[in-house]
Amino acid sequence: MAMVVQSFLLTRSTPKLAAIMYSKSALLSSSAPLLHRHCFRSCRSSLQRRTAQIHHRFSTTSSSPVNKSPVNKDKWRQIARIAYYIRIPVLTLSIYGIGYQQGIMDFAREKEIMEAKLLQTVLAGVGCTSPEDLEMVLIAHEGEDWRIVLSRLREKFRLLDNMERYKEHHHRMVMLRDVAKVGEKIIKVARSYVKSKLAEVVRDAVNQLPPEVQEDENRLYEALEQIEEVALWTKATRHMEGDTWKFVLIPSVIPNAFVSEILPHRIFITTSMIETFIKSDDELALTLGHEVSHLILGHSSNRNSFEVFFRTAEILVLSLDPTEGLLSLAFMAFLASLRHAIGAEFSRNDEREADELGIKLCAMACFDTKSASRVFHRMHLADVESGKQAASNRAGLLSFFDSHPPSEERYHSLLEESGKENKDKYEDTTCASLKTIFRDAMKQDTRNE
Repeated sequence: MAMVVQSFLLTRSTPKLAAIMYSKSALLSSSAPLLHRHCFRSCRSSLQRRTAQIHHRFSTTSSSPVNKSPVNKDKWRQIARIAYYIRIPVLTLSIYGIGYQQGIMDFAREKEIMEAKLLQTVLAGVGCTSPEDLEMVLIAHEGEDWRIVLSRLREKFRLLDNMERYKEHHHRMVMLRDVAKVGEKIIKVARSYVKSKLAEVVRDAVNQLPPEVQEDENRLYEALEQIEEVALWTKATRHMEGDTWKFVLIPSVIPNAFVSEILPHRIFITTSMIETFIKSDDELALTLGHEVSHLILGHSSNRNSFEVFFRTAEILVLSLDPTEGLLSLAFMAFLASLRHAIGAEFSRNDEREADELGIKLCAMACFDTKSASRVFHRMHLADVESGKQAASNRAGLLSFFDSHPPSEERYHSLLEESGKENKDKYEDTTCASLKTIFRDAMKQDTRNE
């Protein structure tokens, strides 16, 4: 009996021991008395059940790695396939990052040389490439004393005894003077505007934060940095402040005016833009206000981010081409058209936003916004005459690939907006007249008495 119990206990160790002990118990049971036989039968049944359980457990444990092996192989195969598809976009972004860092280092080492190269690139974009044209580019600085500048110009050409060239150069210098004087007023009110907007959004953001965050200065700054609107107006303030602004007059037959983030604190305008479309300081103010608004609202940065994202997506889609390149040309044409259409839609929205803020800056600088909006009507007439926009069948119809809204639409929109945004609205602030200042001074003296 003790041997049977011992064999039963040993079955908990291994199935091999269970089988050995089971065979011994069977031999003993054949020669034992009846009572012992009954006990042996009971123990034998228990041993059989226990042995079966142990064999089942060991067989399941030993076979599980075999069952999981195909699953693991499929998993690694999928990971390898994903890595295969994304390797080119990742490599493209890495190269972009390396080039960006290298550009920063080059600019830091040779700032003046890099600025000159960037200026040539910008000028080439409006057709100013020849040495003669580059020599005729004029640059004015904010705060320039134009009486001294024009006097020196006259003296210079008087000594050269070349009055014909003096008249030509003097005409362009007068253009630049008008651009600089109007531009300085726009820059002044733009600085004031972005400061007030930043203070406003920060105040509203702080009021919405929990009291424990407001009381902790570090947590407060971290929370404010995460708010998109605060980041927008912080960046706008940095764009407007800092170095002295420059106004660049470009001799070109392409009518254009623009600002560029790669060359900050500069407003570019071509001679053709002034001679063809701008007939007054009011119209010039709206034009410059519109361009500065693009900078304030971060449109250039947004456009660059969109281009990087969409071109990376293009590369990713092309890498998924199952035909190993046969469909790539069709994909490239389709994706290029799609990118152009989406980019044009964003660009049109940016132009409308810049028009809205531009006319506000124009009004804050005390210009006649109703008169200023005529510049867009003149652009519309030029489009009709050139055939770019038919007066009858194109009016109101927007092409998917136009980067700007129709000039006629913009003219009517600005004309309507001029009823709300005009210098009368700012008579008590930025457009305070001598009469208003005198009246306020008289009120102050009356209160003091």
